[in-house]
Amino acid sequence: MASSSGATSSVFALILFTCCLASLAASSAAAAAAGGGVDDEVDAGGDKLMMGRFLRWQAAYNRSYPTAEERERRFQVYRRNMEHIEATNRAGNLTYTLGENQFADLTEEEFLGLYTMKGMPSGRGGVRRDAGRKQANISAVDGPTSVDWRSKGAVTPIKNQGPSCSSCWAFVTAATIESITKIKTGKLVSLSEQELIDCDPYDGGCNLGYFVNGYRWVIENGGLTTEANYPYQARRNYCSRNKAAQRAAQISDYVQVPAGEAQLQQAVAQQPVAAAIEMGGSLQFYSGGVFSGQCGTRMNHAITVVGYGADANTGLKYWLVKNSWGTSWGERGYLRMHRDATRSGLCGIALDLAYPVV
Repeated sequence: MASSSGATSSVFALILFTCCLASLAASSAAAAAAGGGVDDEVDAGGDKLMMGRFLRWQAAYNRSYPTAEERERRFQVYRRNMEHIEATNRAGNLTYTLGENQFADLTEEEFLGLYTMKGMPSGRGGVRRDAGRKQANISAVDGPTSVDWRSKGAVTPIKNQGPSCSSCWAFVTAATIESITKIKTGKLVSLSEQELIDCDPYDGGCNLGYFVNGYRWVIENGGLTTEANYPYQARRNYCSRNKAAQRAAQISDYVQVPAGEAQLQQAVAQQPVAAAIEMGGSLQFYSGGVFSGQCGTRMNHAITVVGYGADANTGLKYWLVKNSWGTSWGERGYLRMHRDATRSGLCGIALDLAYPVV
């Protein structure tokens, strides 16, 4: 009886094992039919989380798309950008951080096409060289160790050029005239970029421009009107001569500064300075810290240098840059860029410099 009972138990165990295998095979087949196994479930969960982030981003920036196909394409761009941002920040050896912003559904090529210019004219041939004064070359800087013209009330709030008009040159022209007017007269008035876009015949409005040409036209026009009188439209229109005649600020000349970070520091110690940089790469998603990433000197964007200093935590020296992409980019619209990187400055910031004279 004992032997018969053992045989029966063995047969029962074999049947149970066979049933388990069949059940496991059926489960695997069902999973395969459903589109994948455990890894696919993880991927699906990740997609769901990323889609939730994308939907929240859409709501935050009031972004919509004309078709389901375009929405899916933008979601894939968003996901790749988020993966790049997170991988960069995880590296942990950077002096700056990247973050989600209004450019998160744009490829780098699209971003550059919408928010920068395809190269900038420069004082090396694009402008009449005898039109403005030249600052003498210097070998050393005697001045304060740090400057922030915002703290002196000489910088207007951050503005936003928008994606439909490559008008950074006009924003820089206006910003530097606003600042020197405040320094000289005590009055800070927001001036009209639209007047420059519409009326300056030396520049291309929303297509191509140069702050030195802007200064030249403001001098010839006898001044620049206020933003309130001639508000920004983000497109080029016919020049309103009546509005342009209501001048709120005047300049008498401009200075083109020799290349070099020492020269730039000397100039910024006196007033905010117009500069050109190569904008691209990680700067699309810059969110804070002292930027020290990779970039070249193919200038495609104009900015205003409104100060310089050193980071309180790292001691890293920086230029304080005012941009024209709204407050959701960078440090509420500002960029701190590594100073004393090279003679040309990081991203070419010390190569093409000018400021207006009152």
